[in-house]
Amino acid sequence: MAETSGAGAGTGAAPGAAVPPGQRQADEEFAGTDRLTEDETLLEGADIAGTDDARFTVLERQTCYNLLASHDIGRVAFTIEGDAAPTILPVNYALMHDTIVFRSTLAGTIMRFARGYAAFQVDHFDEERREGWSVLASGRCRWVRDSGELARIPQGRLPKPWAEGDRDQVLKITPGRVTGRRIARS
Repeated sequence: MAETSGAGAGTGAAPGAAVPPGQRQADEEFAGTDRLTEDETLLEGADIAGTDDARFTVLERQTCYNLLASHDIGRVAFTIEGDAAPTILPVNYALMHDTIVFRSTLAGTIMRFARGYAAFQVDHFDEERREGWSVLASGRCRWVRDSGELARIPQGRLPKPWAEGDRDQVLKITPGRVTGRRIARS
């Protein structure tokens, strides 16, 4: 029986080869392009923020660094050539002189693919109060191999990774862009 659907169908790809999904065509009924006019109203019960006086704030760069320094778990995001979407993995990290430093294994996914440009995100949310903050830093990610540079990292400063196994390679992200947002209730 000929294959008629699934990854690689009709593309000439090898069986089992990962093929990114093609562009989906919008279904007329669910195109999502219709907008409410000023005369139309939202349906009652729609999940929108009411009148609970939420304040949305764009954070200053130094505030973003202060928040990054207050945590030790974040997510590093990077692209793997040929993948349709970014890969995002959690890491234990430390902020040292406005640089994000973390460990990996020599054969780890981050070590193999994150060197180049990467993004790093840390956030904190209080779900009960519906407030919190998020910081996103992006820049060059590189493997720290110079013994002098490694020696400048204070002993014990990097948190112990939660993942099992030796994480003896050090990477750092030097942010070029740092942005943050906070939502707070009055």
